[in-house]
Amino acid sequence: MLALLLLPGLSKAQQFPEPHYPQNYFRNPLDIPMLLAGNVGELRPGHFHSGLDIKTNGHIGMRVHAAADGYISRVGVSSTGFGNVIYISHPNGYTTLYGHLHRFNPALEQYVKKQQYRQERWAVDLDLMPGLFPVKKGQFIAWSGSTGSSVAPHLHFEIRKTVDQHPLNGLLFGFEVRDNIPPSVYRIAVYDRDKSLYEQTPQVYSLKKSGGLYRPSLGTIRVKAARAGFGISTIDHENGTTNTYGVYRAVVYDDDRPSVGFQLDDVGYEETRYVDAHTDYKTHHSGGPYYELLFSLPGNRLPIYHNFEGDGTVDLSDGAVHAIKIAVKDAGGNTSTVSFNIQQDPAAKPEQKSPCANRMTPGIKNIFENNHVEFYLDETALYDDICFRYKTLPAPATGYYSDIYCLHNPDVPLYTSFTLRLRPDKPVPPSLRSKMVIVRTEPRSGRHEVRAASWSGAWLEASFRDFGNFAVQADTTPPVITPVGLHSGISLANATRMAFRIRDGLSGIKSYRAMLDGRWLMFAQDGSTIYYTFDEHCPRGSHRLELTVTDEANNTATYLLTFKR
Repeated sequence: MLALLLLPGLSKAQQFPEPHYPQNYFRNPLDIPMLLAGNVGELRPGHFHSGLDIKTNGHIGMRVHAAADGYISRVGVSSTGFGNVIYISHPNGYTTLYGHLHRFNPALEQYVKKQQYRQERWAVDLDLMPGLFPVKKGQFIAWSGSTGSSVAPHLHFEIRKTVDQHPLNGLLFGFEVRDNIPPSVYRIAVYDRDKSLYEQTPQVYSLKKSGGLYRPSLGTIRVKAARAGFGISTIDHENGTTNTYGVYRAVVYDDDRPSVGFQLDDVGYEETRYVDAHTDYKTHHSGGPYYELLFSLPGNRLPIYHNFEGDGTVDLSDGAVHAIKIAVKDAGGNTSTVSFNIQQDPAAKPEQKSPCANRMTPGIKNIFENNHVEFYLDETALYDDICFRYKTLPAPATGYYSDIYCLHNPDVPLYTSFTLRLRPDKPVPPSLRSKMVIVRTEPRSGRHEVRAASWSGAWLEASFRDFGNFAVQADTTPPVITPVGLHSGISLANATRMAFRIRDGLSGIKSYRAMLDGRWLMFAQDGSTIYYTFDEHCPRGSHRLELTVTDEANNTATYLLTFKR
């Protein structure tokens, strides 16, 4: 199933190292056939998808079972990420993860609830001792759901190496998944490898399938570049569903000689943000499709690439026509091949590089500073060179304590965050010094993110992970608490729960806390709604609830509710 398509010139010694995972050791965690909504390696904003999203027929509440013998080693509850999640450690050195669960089994649910009240926190991440919750293969552990960062009911299932918690490609463990459909390849993008990825627009060619191969409609592709690299727009398929998935492997051949390829079977969480270097982030962020790059950018440290006889750069300076093939494969062994010819345009003239006053490059610390703005990017922040651009815009008359500082372009991604320091150019009253925030705005969409800022002498500083337009503002507006069908004195004798919506207009919600008759009461969170499900912590009788919500600038709002049970 995992044999690489052998084109001429690819010997066994040149193949990718093949993973050897136990087959049929793990069972399907559900009682229905495994049909996927997402696979490992699928491209997502800021990360590779790390597991198998198993469909639950659109329902919440399917029984979830342990995939193999082991013990529950970790359990989490959150309104983001995996939501309600279980980790099981197995004696063969692997860990399985079960995410977006609706509820845990009764014994585990009671244990988690006890820890939540002990910590006075609804969102928890608990490490468990080996003897506390042992499980057998097939044992019921939870009900499936759609908690956390989930848009529809499904089970997120991962198989990880226990030693480093790297998610592995679950489709390589022998699960029965019907798939005899090869990937589709829609476009190729051609890049000038003598230019930064972020200072060019690729030449894009649509592909059509003919005679079993994907080809561009024109004959030989002619480009100005003396050295070319390629990207592909591609998706995979599975029998029985219209969902689309990420591909497993792609290899570039130059005149039948393998040059470079990638294989997605082991990407750790500390590496997953490099998806922004594996793809043409600039094109996708500005509204175009994903292109997976078949060459590695200077600042890309993903371990998924294998260089056979090069780095994916095709030298066209010889003026010859080069025959290129790209073999694209899924985890089921189905393969599609792209074939085209490429040549440097004989009439192409060398382009003169534009002067750059502030060039920033990967692998070194890049610094920018003036009288109003200071920041530096560490050695790992950039994936490719940029000619850093900066300008100042006047701020609106009210609400701002600085001009708007335009720091380059958010179409350029960063791997690590940077500490931005801004000096307010208007006096900040003492009463507002603790309310200052730095606001980042996306120039194209107008979306903004806000960070509470801390003082360092006359400067305010906060951490960001993207370029954009930045300014200093004051956040003095408390959050808004809206009861859902509640009013003071209400009888909730027949209710099963009570809920509130909480929101904040600028810096965002930092925390909330509910006290019932002077004791902490656990409210769960689902998006902007927090809710309490009535249980033994609210007995029959008259009660007084005090709900306090705090934003990132430490503004607070309080709602008092008297009610009867």
